[in-house]
Amino acid sequence: MSDFSIFRDITRYGNGTEMNRINVIIAAAALWLAACAAPAAPTPTPIPTPTPQERLDRAGQAMLAMQSAKFSLIREGEPATLDPSLGLTFSEVSGAYQAPDRVSATIKVGLLGNVIEIQMLWLPEGDFMTNPLTQTFLPTPPELSFDVATLFSPEGFPHVLQEGIQQAEFVASESLEGSEVDHLRGKADGATLAPLTAGALAPGILYPVDVWMEQSTGNVLRLHITEPSENGWLIDLFEIDVPVEISTP
Repeated sequence: MSDFSIFRDITRYGNGTEMNRINVIIAAAALWLAACAAPAAPTPTPIPTPTPQERLDRAGQAMLAMQSAKFSLIREGEPATLDPSLGLTFSEVSGAYQAPDRVSATIKVGLLGNVIEIQMLWLPEGDFMTNPLTQTFLPTPPELSFDVATLFSPEGFPHVLQEGIQQAEFVASESLEGSEVDHLRGKADGATLAPLTAGALAPGILYPVDVWMEQSTGNVLRLHITEPSENGWLIDLFEIDVPVEISTP
């Protein structure tokens, strides 16, 4: 309704006397002034889009707050060496993490041309691994420096996400295993990535890194490291914060 239509509609109902018409006009003017004085609806403040580094910082904080998770780490391409003196290599690790410092994993290792599975534990009480023949747990030999627990330490995933990835960029919003995720990409030094790759990457070289983090929680669901010659590392996290119990053998 226009401002002048207020006058037209109200004056239509006067009784014809000059005084009534004046009163009606005054009332209409008061209504019009009140309408003009009504405050306008506030304009919502736009929420700024987080930068790629802000997203990675959030993912690092989510990792530090994580209470438990299951994970898999797959070596793509040539197997990675665990112990050069024994010719011991590995191609796949799967296991569970219990905060703050308990990890259990099954590792597929290559030894003398054979692929076998061993169980390993990283616990505050010490590190243990199964004897391939008897399947009983024994203390892990000190020369075997492979330490999956560092994945979840502050120097592992959180450090890589918050401080280690350079030239970070947002790739796209995607769907991964039924979750809505943000796909980010950057590069990281081989020395920074050592906790995630058993120290197999060369320091001083930047390797492409892709991160998929869940939009609702900030949890990292997947991280991929690309090496030359079609080698790489694929780490998946799932069943995050679903309770697990990792006991001492």
